[in-house]
Amino acid sequence: MKEYYRRLIQNGAIISLFMIGIFNLILSLPIDVDEGFIYRYSTQIDPSLVVVPRMLSFVFGWLILLIVFKLYKRLRYAWLLELLILTSSIVVHIIQLHRLMVPIVVVETIIFIILLISYKDFYRVSNRMTIKNAVVFVGASFILVLINASLGLLLHKAHIENIDTLSDAIESSVMLLFFMDTSSLNFTGRYGKIYVDSLIGLNWFCISMSVIMLLKPLIYNPIVLLQERDQVRKLVLSYGQNPMSYLALENDKKYFFGTQVNGVCAYQVVANVFVVCGDMICDEKDGVILLGEIIGFCKQNGYTMLFLNVTDAFLDLYKMADFGVLKYGEDACFDLDEYNLKGGIVAKVRAAINHATKAGITVHEYKPLLQKDVGIEQQMQAISEEWLVNKGGDEMGFMLGGTGLSAPLDRRYFYAIDQEGQMHGFVVFLPYLKQKAYLADVTRRRTKAPQGVLEKIIYEGFMVFKEEGAKWGNMGLSPLYHIADSDHNTIPAKLFDYIYENMDKGYNFKALHHAKEKYAPTHWIPRYIVYNPKPFNTSFAYAMVRVQMKNGLFKMALSELRKKEVELNDNKN
Repeated sequence: MKEYYRRLIQNGAIISLFMIGIFNLILSLPIDVDEGFIYRYSTQIDPSLVVVPRMLSFVFGWLILLIVFKLYKRLRYAWLLELLILTSSIVVHIIQLHRLMVPIVVVETIIFIILLISYKDFYRVSNRMTIKNAVVFVGASFILVLINASLGLLLHKAHIENIDTLSDAIESSVMLLFFMDTSSLNFTGRYGKIYVDSLIGLNWFCISMSVIMLLKPLIYNPIVLLQERDQVRKLVLSYGQNPMSYLALENDKKYFFGTQVNGVCAYQVVANVFVVCGDMICDEKDGVILLGEIIGFCKQNGYTMLFLNVTDAFLDLYKMADFGVLKYGEDACFDLDEYNLKGGIVAKVRAAINHATKAGITVHEYKPLLQKDVGIEQQMQAISEEWLVNKGGDEMGFMLGGTGLSAPLDRRYFYAIDQEGQMHGFVVFLPYLKQKAYLADVTRRRTKAPQGVLEKIIYEGFMVFKEEGAKWGNMGLSPLYHIADSDHNTIPAKLFDYIYENMDKGYNFKALHHAKEKYAPTHWIPRYIVYNPKPFNTSFAYAMVRVQMKNGLFKMALSELRKKEVELNDNKN
């Protein structure tokens, strides 16, 4: 009940914000020149004080209305932007305070306080692809315009009465750019006014571009991609045989749709390499046509092609199209009809699960589409943040998904809690093979979680899927496992084998394999990378590492890769 009233108060504040946005847009109209307005209110207040500068009022109103829907959806970036806008609005109204604005200042202050104390409830993280660029653009554009304005006002001081020194110019520029009003300046000629008006226009253009960039992942992108994402989801559920298929719905993917057949591939372009996540997603009989369209598109744009984590389904087709093929690793798969915890081979997993059970750990499924629970999602977010800190702040992407709590769709969430209700770990499963198979994609636990938390979640999750009629469980790829033995000791195979054997910082391939091996998978199923043109070269290696890793991990992996490639080539020569 307490949560219900908290959410009710927050929604009331959001509705009030919507009304304030409308009010600001009204204030941006030239009502102070209307004769009826002046006649009615001139005996009570000065009409010139009724509105703040019209352009600034329009900016406040437009931004508030643009963001308010996403604020209702509890997005963190929308919450932050609304706080900044409210702060600016309150400051402006206080500076130009009069009786008509007192209720507005009071309401805005109350809304600000409600949002501020409710920060934990605005937990949804939006697509971050353009946030960094937007922030840089905002800061750089404002600094450049401020410098330009200050120097320009100083140079035009002969046409502006109250500009004598550089400090006067800077002070007037700050007032001009923040309040976008020329009334603070007295002009002695038309050149000064023309210059100041051009500054307002330039500043408004920079603000507009910055807002569009900043809000693109919050508002514009989901609207533009909504139909595409829905189409991709239908294709994934119908034809997604690759465990990576569901990752096509992650925000870091672009889509290539077939024009002659019903199919799609999810990709990114890295240094002119068209990198595909998994296989094409289409009916097998349409694979030839869709692959031909992809090849034609890449030739037209000068892209080479790299498909990561490919299954056997289209492997012969790729070979026929003269793609090079390299084994990439093996998936740890479980035939759910056969899998159980009997026997010595799974003794460690069985002991870990028993330990977690004795510690009072129980596993539950969270179904956000049936009933959203803010408390559960906040605990998942806290575990994810702790996990990311322990990983050194670097997180892999493209071939690994996120929690997807803002749009759960067909994801399955299982979590473990103790007797006090504290969550100690969770796993996000992704469907494939028409929901007859599930991949354990996101596996996270607290650092001090009891032993066996993840083992218990994964096993019980698999058993639930088995009862529902699923055939396969999958713990994902063991990258670079069993590479050299299967690829006739080629240079790329030796290169991958070296990384597997020696890379133990940041991303330990051996440790990852052993963590999956202890579950005793019933099948280790090969996965491949395919590329065109042949042979495999450093551009493919760069794209493969770059698309999945960020910053430190990327630099470290690429350094290891280049060092060994040079060594192998020298030995060959």
